[in-house]
Amino acid sequence: MDVTFTRIDDKRYGIAISREHGPDIPLMQAPGYDDWMPHDLAHYLVEEHFGIRLGIFGQTAAGGGSFAPHPAERSGRTARTAKRLDAVAHDDVERSEALVGVCMAAWRRRAHSEPLPQWVSEDDTGRDGVAECVDRLDEVARRWHALQPGRSLTLTWPKRLTVDAGGSRAGRRTQKVATQRRGRGH
Repeated sequence: MDVTFTRIDDKRYGIAISREHGPDIPLMQAPGYDDWMPHDLAHYLVEEHFGIRLGIFGQTAAGGGSFAPHPAERSGRTARTAKRLDAVAHDDVERSEALVGVCMAAWRRRAHSEPLPQWVSEDDTGRDGVAECVDRLDEVARRWHALQPGRSLTLTWPKRLTVDAGGSRAGRRTQKVATQRRGRGH
């Protein structure tokens, strides 16, 4: 899956996604903006670094996720895949959100001398992998900041982190459970 982050202008950015599983996502304006590190770009980098397979971008790579394809590309199968992935992804999404918060706080402290927010401790920033992730955030932030409006940065999601939702039982009821439910009048 290729994810393209585009600096639309000085106050907006967009995301377009070309993926193997599920329809592509055309360029759409993303919420919020940051001159150095847009929130969705931080999610991508953190999820990639920590190997989070069913976070925001892992679900998208698997054919689901919160980024919506063009209405003409939506199908019942796409909706079922997204629903199934969402049902099993809660822990990964929660982990992603927490790590983005910690890593971004550590990065902002290093890059912009901002104090850590009260909810982030020194112990949090010292966890395994955080310093290396902050290095990656810093490297990509410089590339993002240097982009002129209309220019893009494309990142390729690792295949090792892509779940094949079609070949996975994740989120599906087993035949035994389905039979038991039908037998009880469900």
